[in-house]
Amino acid sequence: MSQTVITTAFERWKAAQAVSGEAVTLDEFVFANVPDLDTDAPIDRNEVLPDAVQIVHRQAVSRTGVVNENAVVYSVVLGAETGDFAFNWIGLVNRNSGTLAMIVHAPLQQKIKTTAGQQGNVLTRSFLMEFNGAQTETAIDTPAETWQIDFTARMAGMDERQRLENIDIYGAGAFFGNGWLVGKTGSQYFVTSGSGYVAGLRAELAENQNITVTTRPVKVWLDVSWRGTLTSAWAVEPKITVAASLSDYEIDGIPHYVFALASIDADGNITDLRPRGTLSEQQARNVYLRQDRNLGDLPDVERARENLQLGKLALLDNIGFADVGAVPARGSLNDMNLNDITGSKYGFWYQSTIVNATPELNYPVASAGALLVFQNGANGPDGCTQEFRPYMSNVVYRRYYNKTASTDFAWSSWGYDISNVGGTINGAVGIIKNGAPLLIRSETQNQAVYILGQDYDKSNLYYIGRGGATFDVSFVSYKGGNHILLAADGAVKIYPSNGRDVLSSTRFVPTDYSNFDSLYQSKKTAVTAVRLGAAKDVSNGNGNLTDQSGYVLTMGGDFGANDGSYRMRPLQYLINGTWHNAVSA
Repeated sequence: MSQTVITTAFERWKAAQAVSGEAVTLDEFVFANVPDLDTDAPIDRNEVLPDAVQIVHRQAVSRTGVVNENAVVYSVVLGAETGDFAFNWIGLVNRNSGTLAMIVHAPLQQKIKTTAGQQGNVLTRSFLMEFNGAQTETAIDTPAETWQIDFTARMAGMDERQRLENIDIYGAGAFFGNGWLVGKTGSQYFVTSGSGYVAGLRAELAENQNITVTTRPVKVWLDVSWRGTLTSAWAVEPKITVAASLSDYEIDGIPHYVFALASIDADGNITDLRPRGTLSEQQARNVYLRQDRNLGDLPDVERARENLQLGKLALLDNIGFADVGAVPARGSLNDMNLNDITGSKYGFWYQSTIVNATPELNYPVASAGALLVFQNGANGPDGCTQEFRPYMSNVVYRRYYNKTASTDFAWSSWGYDISNVGGTINGAVGIIKNGAPLLIRSETQNQAVYILGQDYDKSNLYYIGRGGATFDVSFVSYKGGNHILLAADGAVKIYPSNGRDVLSSTRFVPTDYSNFDSLYQSKKTAVTAVRLGAAKDVSNGNGNLTDQSGYVLTMGGDFGANDGSYRMRPLQYLINGTWHNAVSA
């Protein structure tokens, strides 16, 4: 009996080719005659090429072809011109690297060459190599059926006939007991073990299988295909898929048939969609009502009630909000995150404790209160608007949950309408109006009224306005400790702090300089010029001289007996534009 194996050397070399991005190329067959070869014993995957003396023939690969994405075929034709030799060992190699990829141990075979008077033989040997991604890694894209005999055509036809006959019995889908039933434990969804038919293919699930559900609403699908290889047994390959929609498809020539096992709504509720039993049993359930089900097998309860002319509430033990079109009273929010209360949970909710009203749970304010959730008619059942009404407050906070064609669902920030008793605006405000668009008025007489500016941490920065009972108006900086006061008596006062100056990039220009002038020394006592005043002649006939305070002698003379005279001029100085006579000189 022949033995076949893929070598470990090939696996290492294939990995290296993948790293370097090079194709996996196998291009030569090697034939050898190995003495004492046991064809029944398993082949060592570490086996190497036989000794050169045992190799009887080497020949390039004649044809390659792809069977499917994970299987390729290599063939060689030993023509009548090749021979004579015997072989019991065949290897497939990469000629450049010498890598031995695949080995066959077979009973001894003869290859005879055609010679004069003797007809030789023609042998074809093919290797089917299977590994993940074989078609991609070998870069082989020629279908094998283009050069090999399609001996599987009839068998495929037999399989298809059997599948269609099963559809006649089981329909598009049929399940037995709890086989393939979708269930839920806590938050974990799972599919129950059992059997069923999809498109005539019988699928078996040996044990319960957990599934991951990330978005809702969604459906759970059973995907089946009839798969195998050229040399293996064929079997149904089932696969569970969670998707909103799915239809039959084909990959690499293999048809895949799908059937919805269950639907899961936005709240996580499961609806079983499995037809149970054979097609005849399914049809019988649609035609007849079973006594032991006590009308529990009615397919459409509402239509049945209408046909019996029952009122909307007839025979209902409990009236629900949906029965009368009411907005549901949902109950306490407790520690629920408000981001989880979307449109599918519309209605009235309440929060009874401030402990749970935290920013982490996306409350707009730390307060007990009521939450109203209503669907906004957009983006399916989840699109909604939330209104939160704090306890003992007439402020209503509002936000919406929506999505666009280019964005996923997202919550807007909380906003609210300002009431006539105050509030906070979290955003820029523009006022476009002539006249006085902003009015600030005190509530009672002789009270402060001002605009207060604060930092992000609510510490005071400044205020502008009336700071107390007086009518003075101030511009005060808390950080600098300085301010400007517009006094009610008309005075303007500037109060710097910390010994700092009052600075101006231009001159102060008063209408009255007297106050300024009085502060300068040169305007008070400084002498800016000196001169002699008008001349005064004094006679000296009696020989006596007269001294006059503030005058200086400029000239004099004696012109005879009793006729002498002299001339004096007053000493004058200039102070602040005025000439003054010196008291004495």
